[in-house]
Amino acid sequence: MAATTTPRAAFAFLFILTLTYLQATRSFVFSSLPFKTSPSTIMASTTSSSDSPSSSASATATISTVTSSSPPTTLGPTNLRSLVQEASKSHQQTSVDVPGVVWLEHLNLVVGDMSVAKQFYVAFLGLSEDEDNAKHFNLGQQQFHLAATDEPPQRVTGSIGLTVPNLQRIRDRVETAQTELEGTMFSVKQCEEDSKIMTVSCPWGNTFHLYDMSIDDDYRTTATITAQKMVNLHLEGGACGSHRMAVRGKPGIRFAEIATSVGTIDAIARFYETILGCIVLRRNVDTAETAAVSVGPGVHLVFVESPSLSNDQVEQMKGVHACIYISSFQETYQRLKQHNLIWTNPRFTHLDSCDTWEEAVASRTLRFKDVLDLETGDKLLEFEHETRPLMHGQYMKVPRPRDEHPRTAHSNKDPPAHFNLTIQLLLELSKDEKFNSYLTRSDASENKHKANEAPQAYFNLTIQLLLELSK
Repeated sequence: MAATTTPRAAFAFLFILTLTYLQATRSFVFSSLPFKTSPSTIMASTTSSSDSPSSSASATATISTVTSSSPPTTLGPTNLRSLVQEASKSHQQTSVDVPGVVWLEHLNLVVGDMSVAKQFYVAFLGLSEDEDNAKHFNLGQQQFHLAATDEPPQRVTGSIGLTVPNLQRIRDRVETAQTELEGTMFSVKQCEEDSKIMTVSCPWGNTFHLYDMSIDDDYRTTATITAQKMVNLHLEGGACGSHRMAVRGKPGIRFAEIATSVGTIDAIARFYETILGCIVLRRNVDTAETAAVSVGPGVHLVFVESPSLSNDQVEQMKGVHACIYISSFQETYQRLKQHNLIWTNPRFTHLDSCDTWEEAVASRTLRFKDVLDLETGDKLLEFEHETRPLMHGQYMKVPRPRDEHPRTAHSNKDPPAHFNLTIQLLLELSKDEKFNSYLTRSDASENKHKANEAPQAYFNLTIQLLLELSK
């Protein structure tokens, strides 16, 4: 039997058999398992971490009363949404090319503690831990790279805008997050029960504006639908329409808002236009001068003049970096070199260096951290750009969630926790006398008795198979 039974058949048979037994007897005592939590608790936590819907009236009731000591964002979620939507529509009305920066891949932040960071980014926001690096966390095709070092935690001076698959699921996790992150700067700063926008503060005071993927569905009307699929895809109302808060039709990092000193916006906009070749939309929003810089399809860096920006806030942002991809790598290197802006980050010399053109080519990376007034040479702000050409091997990589890739014979990754849990559960189940008698029960008919030898064999085979896979 072992020679002809496939793993899939064994798993399917075992699953059906176990459900049938539990349905018939309801007698297996889960509390006897050697775990700190019962399977019902495990199932609940598993459901939460995988973004499944749940209801939490108490969490919703708590939301409106929470306050935060983190600095206020400069524009707010509604104004920022309107600004980046206008920037996207304005861009695509004039050109469908993406000059300058063609993609923002990740944001890198220093956090105070990695376990606390995972509680916020994974358990609360629903990001997935990456298969290739435990410090990388995926949202759509973009990532956060987080590091717990001896350096103080970093804080963006403005805010970060994320488009999420289902905002209600995040709302349902608020109460748990408030308990798990008690004593940190985590808070829910703005949320209405029927709204598709929510603002939260991370454990170290970074402001996140969260937008539900469906927030722009109201744009769709039957009047705009055509007979051509690709036309419909890019119309306002289409999955990839220029009005969308989604990033290329998916969840992702929609924008990073950065507060700047009053009187700097024009010079910042010229820097991105001249040095990187980006398309920039300048607007006055609620008396604040702003510049929305296109850094890929439907992704923006938003610079906002803020009279309340303090030196402490500027210091807290130092070290934050964005990883971007550009189409004119050599020309950009030369322009940055002319202004003495090329910079090798000593923190990442194990990854790359760019002091010379040869080094930049070899590592497919250049870095700069200072944004200048090109006319006066004055430094306007510090914001590191890890800059890569399209020939970089990781351009448009597809992030891989850790739990979706079980261990194979060619991998040294640990098997997922739920896999080990399944093995332990089956081993304990095999010791249960009632379950074993169910597998090998005898009937008056000898033929029926022989037929019941198969469940026991399948069950034992499946346990052996799981144990082998776990190695």
